[in-house]
Amino acid sequence: MIATLNGSFPWRETEAGREIADLRRRLRTGEACADALRLAQDRATREAIEAQARAGLDLVTDGLVRWEDPVEGLVARLAGLERGKDRSGFPGSGAPYAAPVATGEVAWREPILSEDFLFARQGSARPLKVVLTGPFTLSRLAEDRAYGDTEALAMGLAIALNQELRSLQAAGCGFIQVNEPGLLVARDEFPVFTRLWEVLGRGVSVTLCLHLAGGDLAGLYPAVTRLKRLGCLSVDGVSGRSGLGVIGAAPFPEGLQLGLGLVDGRSAKVEEERSLAETVRSLPGLPPLDRILLGTAGDLGELTPEVASAKLRNLARAARLLEGG
Repeated sequence: MIATLNGSFPWRETEAGREIADLRRRLRTGEACADALRLAQDRATREAIEAQARAGLDLVTDGLVRWEDPVEGLVARLAGLERGKDRSGFPGSGAPYAAPVATGEVAWREPILSEDFLFARQGSARPLKVVLTGPFTLSRLAEDRAYGDTEALAMGLAIALNQELRSLQAAGCGFIQVNEPGLLVARDEFPVFTRLWEVLGRGVSVTLCLHLAGGDLAGLYPAVTRLKRLGCLSVDGVSGRSGLGVIGAAPFPEGLQLGLGLVDGRSAKVEEERSLAETVRSLPGLPPLDRILLGTAGDLGELTPEVASAKLRNLARAARLLEGG
């Protein structure tokens, strides 16, 4: 069993995080340089990775330290997109975000996350995964001034992000998590999502994980398990806990990994390790333990580092309890 974080780690209230916020403000007015900001982000990234390793996780993220919100890092680097108005209520997490604005044809110009991945991997004793928001969700949040068709915009994003996934694969990334909480808001558009996912995954042979935060699998399971090139289906066991039983309604495919997000990033209450383990034991139709990733429902970034670390420690302990029978 693999214990993992499915999003960000708290960094904003750390010393490095406060320095990052200050440098970003000063950078906008020309009082600071980008190199200083990157050095502060490097330090915060190292701290986030080390905290996850100390907690006992088997698969870590870089803490998403370089992202101001769930879409900003992609919008800033893809051609045809601009940062729009600030909004609240990002699907799944409710986090604030800047709405993407499509002003022209969306295109991939250069690697976006590869350099950050290589830096993070160099300083990590544990395997590292990359997390990014997928094309379906991005297109549903965007203001479209170019395509006049949401599905066409989504396909343009899928084509561009496919090149980004290939770039990450070439850089040596072995696990890529694509967050698509927008699908749970528009389940009737699953046929559209299926076409986008196929394009997104073309030529990608590393583990491609679909993470669905903000609800259960009603109306999507078992069809979602048959997506092409899907290596891991990761589900929200907090918001969607009542619907986890649907996994037992149809055989879980051989070879597919299952992510169970059982730790709540929107509550400061620390889940007990035995309770987490009992929840897993109570679920019907699960694959063998060696194909289960025990994780968080999503980000932990709004918690304190101390609370987040305690949650992750108990998560890792629950995984070990389950392995021990």
